Parts: sequence; structure tokens; C-alpha cells
Amino acid sequence: MNRRFYYLMGILFLLATGCTKDFDIDPGEAAPQYVIEGKISNMRGPHYVRVTKAANRLGTDMPPLSGVDNAEAITGALVIIRDDMGMTDTLRPVPQSNRRYNPLYMGDRGYYGTTRLTGIPGHTYYLQVHIGSKVFQASAYMPATAPVIDSVVLKKDPVADPSGQRGDAAFAYFKEPRDELNYYLLQHNIIADSAFEAARVYFSYTSVFPLYVFDDKTLSPYVEGMQLRTIFADNFGNNRMEPYWFTPGDSLQVRLSSLTRNTYDYLKALEKQFLDDGNVYRPTPASPTGNISGGALGLFWAANVSHKVYRP
Repeated sequence: MNRRFYYLMGILFLLATGCTKDFDIDPGEAAPQYVIEGKISNMRGPHYVRVTKAANRLGTDMPPLSGVDNAEAITGALVIIRDDMGMTDTLRPVPQSNRRYNPLYMGDRGYYGTTRLTGIPGHTYYLQVHIGSKVFQASAYMPATAPVIDSVVLKKDPVADPSGQRGDAAFAYFKEPRDELNYYLLQHNIIADSAFEAARVYFSYTSVFPLYVFDDKTLSPYVEGMQLRTIFADNFGNNRMEPYWFTPGDSLQVRLSSLTRNTYDYLKALEKQFLDDGNVYRPTPASPTGNISGGALGLFWAANVSHKVYRP
């Protein structure tokens, strides 16, 4: 009897002493990292590089109308891009009034735009970012070829939307090269013809991740409709991949980008981080491995873009 008593008392002592130590979590102890994100393409410029500092505080606050994150913008950086043909471009901070193409490119948010650099397929681009005494570098190769989009069709998707009430899905048709492994990004921009439409597009983009990447391992020689998909957040905080639903009268530009394997791997890892099934441990939170040297997070990449405009 005495042995059992002492045994139980020992367990209670361990439970009591093992769970009472206080830990003071000081968010300021973790040194914040710089995040550098930039893209060059064969589309008309300017091309953008964004420089921010990753937040080191515990919180998910988002200032209203500031975009889709609360990252601290770095506005005094020196950002330079050069190509393998001798062209050098010192990027300029994006002014507050510049919202061309994408309303998320807002002034004072850490965006820098090219002034004269032209993206040419088959060439390599080199990035340098100077922040005080720190120097960060990266290089990106633009694939030489990209499939040409023949047409874009908007239609109902009875599988994803049996009721037909959610809207129309978009499908891109293109010829796919054989005997080689290729990596692609499929995305869209809604063409806003009015201030009201621009506002609707802005608020829709704050809740999605409009990057859908895939390889051509299972594609047929002619792709009879590749569906434009994106990641949406529902009201319960879960994210899911599904078609982007367009409303009657929408005009849009569809872009099919040819990527390098490194860019594909990065965007695919980022896509997996956005997708979840409500399980906090799946996938395990992590930062995708980028190509910025010097200790910064992020990716500098180049894409050969084929595009098609759809108007009803």
C-alpha cells in the first residue's frame, strides 16, 4: 500500500513541477528577415521587384486597403537589374498614383519598377538589392519558348458547379510541345473598363492566390481546354483550389507562362502552403526555398509569357 502511495505521489509531483515554468515570449528577439520578390517577363514593362521585411511579431492584423499582407515595406533600397547583353537598369520606387495593371502595386509598399529594361526570351537577368551595408543577389533565366494560346472560352463547369449558379469558368486552348518536360503558370487579369469594375477586381484579388502551376507530364499534344484555377479562402479560414468564377460580361487577359524548374518548384511549394484542409499541421508551415543570396527570403524569376484577350 505504501509503495503505491509513494508511486502516485511521485507522478503528481512530476506533473505539478513539469508544467508550471513560465516562458516570456518576446517577439522582438527574433531578427526579421528581408523578403525580395521580383519578376521579369517578355510582356511590356515596367517589371517590378518588391522589397519588404518579414514581420517578427505574433499577430495577423491587416491594415485596411493596404493589400494582402502587413509586411514592412523597405522604401530606401537600391535595386538594380542587368541582363546578359550589357543593359543595366536602376529601378525606381513606384509612386502612390501608379496602379497600372494591378491595384496591389501601390506606392509606399516596397515596389520598385524598371525604367528601360526589356525582357527577351532565352536570356538571363541579374538582380542586386542594396539595403544599407547589405547586398542581396539573384539571377533568373527566361525560357526561350512558350506555347501560344489559340483561344479562350468561358463556359459552365457542371462538375465543379452542378447548379450552374456560381458563374462561368475559363478554359485556355493551346498546342503543347512534345519530347521535353515543361513547366507552366496559368493566370488571368480581369480587364476593368470602369472605376466600379476596378474596385470589384481589387477586392476579389485580396482573398485569392491567383497562381496555378503545373507541368506537362500528362498533357496531350493539343490541350483542349486547360481550366483557370485559383486558391480561395472560405468563411472558415480553409483554402481550396477551384475554378475562378467569372460573371457575365467579364473581359479578361489569360497568361500562360513558361517557367524554369526552380521557379516551378518554388511556386508549387508556395501553393501547397496556401492549401489546407483545416488541419493546422498539414502542410507544415515553411518558407519555400528561393534563390536570393545574402540571407533574404523570396524569389527573383523570369517567365516567357503567351497571352490572349477574351471579350464577350
